[in-house]
Amino acid sequence: MKSKEADKIRDLRLPGPLPRWEQKLAWAVWLSHSAIAFIIAYYVSNVKVEQWIKHWMQPSSYVSGWRVDQSDAEWSYYRQTVARLILDYSIHSFAIFLAQRIFNTHNARYAMVVIGFFTQIHMSSFRCVLVLYTFALLVTTLSAAFRSKLIPWVFCILFITRAAVYVPFSLGGHIFYREFNIYLYGAIKILNLCLFLCKNPQQSYRGVFVESLLYYAYLPYSMTLIVLFEDFREQFQKKEQNYILKSSSSFEDYRPVLSFGLRLAFWFFFTEFFLHFIYANALFNSPFTIINGLNAYEACSIAYVAGQFFHVKYVVIFGIPSLFSYIDGMKPPPPPICISRVSLYSRMWRHFDAGLYQFLKHQVYIPIMTPKLSPILSVTRNLSALAAVFGVVLAWHGTRRHYLAWVTLSAIELTIERIGSTIWKQNWCQEIRGKLGENFTRRVIATLMLLTVTPGDPTF
Repeated sequence: MKSKEADKIRDLRLPGPLPRWEQKLAWAVWLSHSAIAFIIAYYVSNVKVEQWIKHWMQPSSYVSGWRVDQSDAEWSYYRQTVARLILDYSIHSFAIFLAQRIFNTHNARYAMVVIGFFTQIHMSSFRCVLVLYTFALLVTTLSAAFRSKLIPWVFCILFITRAAVYVPFSLGGHIFYREFNIYLYGAIKILNLCLFLCKNPQQSYRGVFVESLLYYAYLPYSMTLIVLFEDFREQFQKKEQNYILKSSSSFEDYRPVLSFGLRLAFWFFFTEFFLHFIYANALFNSPFTIINGLNAYEACSIAYVAGQFFHVKYVVIFGIPSLFSYIDGMKPPPPPICISRVSLYSRMWRHFDAGLYQFLKHQVYIPIMTPKLSPILSVTRNLSALAAVFGVVLAWHGTRRHYLAWVTLSAIELTIERIGSTIWKQNWCQEIRGKLGENFTRRVIATLMLLTVTPGDPTF
């Protein structure tokens, strides 16, 4: 009986596949549209509006006389600091590798804490680390004493939203970039640990004190990657067990890591090459009058190419700390999903920044949705949970107009998706599916999915 119910659930979720020839046709259409979009974007940025965006161009650091689009501030800072990041991650990984082999397990943990904090200081500054972990001491002590979730939420959200105004930063754009991210992601670490203590009042802070120091000190999770404290504990304990069992010492374990590193190098230099020829970001940073002067195909092509840059940029930015955490024997969040292959926009939230998704899911959404309520109150709670999640997203990204528009459209899209899912599960809908057949049903769903992708698209 259970098997039949499971088959029914699978049937609800998986309409039959299209014929192979139609799948190949769909791939051909997608690839050709993608290639044409890049061609149109090249034409627009180098011919049609070149004179209006040339102020964004900077001399290339690779080829004399060439120009490169440096209008994306985050990538501009990142490319200046990537060598320093790789150096610090390398020092950190090599040092903890030695610590595990020189000291026993107990002493190796303390050595890793010292290594982590010293490399954070080298990556940012002593003042940055001192301010962040003084704040951590305050919030962690209060949370451990009172075990109220309100304490870490209030303190950490205020820190995230106001840190750029009040905390000290070093001079220099690339140093500012590193310190800003260490402050930001450090606050999320503090929040994750304190919420763990609040959710587990029987757990004494003394019992997780060393693990909390390891969590705060671990360098690859200090910026751009979000990992829950519970997940870090599990990963670190497994790493120690693997070392004791010598199960991670074979060369074969490092082949995927080497392959991952080569892919990251390729995508970094591909992005640098891309910015020498297509200036989609410069167009997006230009006045709306320039965009309004483009026809629909040109505007959509620029938007598509800018989206592809957005994806590859974060493949690299998330990927480099992930690479070194893999080297350390940890399991970081997976890389961002390719936005060109997203059919449900909810997958963007789940799989683009998987660490942020896990944080929102376990620290915001599930705690709100856990209590059982009446059907009427459940609807109100569902809307409140959605508002709370997107409220945290706005605190994280900021409340500028384009972020407000993106969050609002995303909320509308997720609501449409939820309504569609509810309709799909109705018996009358499944009866229509039976009359249409599996192939035609998939075609109808594919068409209707435009409603669940377009509103949430940040380039829409």
